[in-house]
Amino acid sequence: MATTNQGSARVSTLDRQFGHPSGVMGSVIEHKQLHQAAVDRLLLAQEDNVLEIGFGPGTAVKLAARHAGFVAGVDPSIEMVLQAKRRNRSAIRAGRVQLQRASASTLPFANETFNVVHEINSFNHWDKKESGLMEVLRVLKTGGRLLMVLRQGHSSLESDLEMLLGSLARIGFSQIEAERHQFGHGGVFVTARKPRSCLTAALIGKGAQSSMTQITCPSRSCSSSANDLAATT
Repeated sequence: MATTNQGSARVSTLDRQFGHPSGVMGSVIEHKQLHQAAVDRLLLAQEDNVLEIGFGPGTAVKLAARHAGFVAGVDPSIEMVLQAKRRNRSAIRAGRVQLQRASASTLPFANETFNVVHEINSFNHWDKKESGLMEVLRVLKTGGRLLMVLRQGHSSLESDLEMLLGSLARIGFSQIEAERHQFGHGGVFVTARKPRSCLTAALIGKGAQSSMTQITCPSRSCSSSANDLAATT
């Protein structure tokens, strides 16, 4: 009888954690739920080439690789690269996943390589945020999609969101939208596209010493008001 009661207590605890996550287990559950929700929003298919920036332990990489034809990832932390490679070893051996150490501001990929780029809670850690966004625009194929996941943390979510929306519009992204989520302490899903009608950032030179030259897009669709977008969230 005592064993039954202990088993019931464990089940009850798990039920509470999944319904109202808290503590260490709650953080793990919320982390997995957010990553699953983000990947679900990407609506990935076998023809998709995907890049994740700041993949951390590789949780979302593994989820994305179940649907996309190819998933690449960059992270500035060698510890995270090693951990993510262990988590995704089978897909790496099969040639469906490639992970390496790099930063958002110097993406080691050719122009228009990916049709989907995303990041989850890593934007605050980018060393050069606007340069990173220009790099994202460069490696995205025309019409490609961007998903960025911001969270409420030590810094102000509202100021981070306003800065991000303004930068996306200024650099030349279109169809910029923001939608709040309630995972963890809450945050925002931000989506955008590389427009079909616009010239984008041009890469001059090669490698880490490259300089980026922004070519201004004349289309009004590429310069949505950050204040208007922020007001809808």
